[in-house]
Amino acid sequence: MDFCNRHSLLLKPQADFLCLCNLRDFLYTVRMGASIFDTIDPAMLSRIRALRLIDDDFMTAVFGSNTALTEFLLKIILSRDDIRVKSCMTQKDIHNLFGRSVRLDIVAEDVSGRLFNVEIQRADKGASAKRVRYNLSLLDSKTLKKGDTFAALPETYIIFITENDIFAKGKGVYTINRFVDCADDTPYLPFDDGCTILYVNGEYRKDDAIGNLMHDFFATDANDMYYSEIAKNVRFHKQDEKGVHTMCRIFEEYGDERAAIAQAETRAEVAHDLLEDGSLSLDRISAISHLPLERVKQLAAQIQQQA
Repeated sequence: MDFCNRHSLLLKPQADFLCLCNLRDFLYTVRMGASIFDTIDPAMLSRIRALRLIDDDFMTAVFGSNTALTEFLLKIILSRDDIRVKSCMTQKDIHNLFGRSVRLDIVAEDVSGRLFNVEIQRADKGASAKRVRYNLSLLDSKTLKKGDTFAALPETYIIFITENDIFAKGKGVYTINRFVDCADDTPYLPFDDGCTILYVNGEYRKDDAIGNLMHDFFATDANDMYYSEIAKNVRFHKQDEKGVHTMCRIFEEYGDERAAIAQAETRAEVAHDLLEDGSLSLDRISAISHLPLERVKQLAAQIQQQA
């Protein structure tokens, strides 16, 4: 069984849809012969029409589980024709029992067992070297089975598509190479750990494959895109009833998730303030902030370290 199927995406239960394009209303419009475009909030439709592939939620919707389109994307970025993607998934949760978990935009595997992680990063700080390191470590930890040797680790590609030219050198693709510094006249020796790291410059616009791809990633209109293979899926998610309905659901789910994150952050702030005050027990702080006791203990330890 391949990587993506072994570690299937965990879907959280969703609340009832809140906007007019929810499932109930969508099915109603189908029965009545009406179009979703007759009921959708115009502001919602405008938001969908303004989306670009550099917006990670839209990119994962367009490429979601589409092996052919993901393969097409990887061939352009890596400039090689020997990639045959057999499985892929988007918004892949990688859980870490002992620390922070991550959600990866695209994880794909080809027929030779190579793994590919493609990330969209609009903020420069989100594309840091340590973020790359963490993504790789969690991917590796989920790859080896009990009893496997380290030689069984697959060749892995970590690809960050950034909105800005974070290295400011004007290149379309930056490849990160690892070398051994021999500290003498000997040339650097390659350190081949089986991982290739690439940064794709979102500002790059030269008349070549990467320049055209980045143009398409920033285009809002499918008709303005160079690559018809990508434009077809973009058009579906912006103009087709089913595609627009999918985007409505993503917006709603994203809103629910952001609300949950904001609530968790607020609870942590309350616990932090109470811990600094120092007048209440950890159990009492846990009850007031609605944070698990273990999380309160972690915050207390962090405050103590910073003191």
